[in-house]
Amino acid sequence: MTQKLKVAIQGGPASFHEVAAQQYFPQHEVASVPCQSFRQLCEVLEQRKADQAVMAVENTLAGSILPNYNLLHQFNLFVTGELWLPIEQNLMALPGQQLQDLIKVVTHPMALNQCMEFLTQQPQLQLQESHDTADSAKEIREKGLEGVAAIASKQAAALYGLEMLAENIEDRRDNFTRFLVVNREQPQERETYINKATLLLQVSHEGSLADVFSQLHTHDIHVALIQTLPATARSHAHYMVIELEGTSSENLKETIDTLKPLVEYQRLLGLYQKTKYPEHPNPKKKVNSLLQH
Repeated sequence: MTQKLKVAIQGGPASFHEVAAQQYFPQHEVASVPCQSFRQLCEVLEQRKADQAVMAVENTLAGSILPNYNLLHQFNLFVTGELWLPIEQNLMALPGQQLQDLIKVVTHPMALNQCMEFLTQQPQLQLQESHDTADSAKEIREKGLEGVAAIASKQAAALYGLEMLAENIEDRRDNFTRFLVVNREQPQERETYINKATLLLQVSHEGSLADVFSQLHTHDIHVALIQTLPATARSHAHYMVIELEGTSSENLKETIDTLKPLVEYQRLLGLYQKTKYPEHPNPKKKVNSLLQH
């Protein structure tokens, strides 16, 4: 019998977060805990209303969601894994409508950013942001909104009985989102499988950052990501997030220890196994506008 696992997700049923949770935990029956924001997701995990959480942090077309690293720090949460998920975006509406009948499209802002090439070819459409792709589809069904479309997954269209007007409208086929698996505490390590770390740093001056890179080079550490985080209302400190790839947990820990004297503040956000980046698919296939003609 599979063990049920409560996983906090941003969005609702049939969202990409739920798909990511199901893919990452195939050995469990995933019971999703829907959240309307990433802050609520962290609160749900902190309050033990979920066992773990899945949080998007990066998309190959729309970029990084940097405030989420601040949330991990603020709620004292830990990264325990990651997953790259291919994202296929689709335009859907109540049955019986055609593309030219639509006046508005509603979806998550990241989904809008991933589909701008298609959307600029539909100047009649007013763009409206929502907290989730799948919940946008749900609202159309529940309120019977004619002339309104959602951009969401094929699973959302099937779940809420919407008709697909255009499939695969993302700007490029290599549209992938990276999700972090988040927990309240760092689990007991399996040393063999640990080869990536997420670190929060506060450097005092430009020279110290050069010293940091010198140490990383000395220890043969690859820097997968380094970015300055946006300031928060609760802190005047300016942090940087840096993701490091090494040969083992011990290799990463030794390197991180050598960085402590070089920075004003340092916090380890997670030690985990690097996920395999998806292979690039064939060049972008033509958007299939089912009811355009």
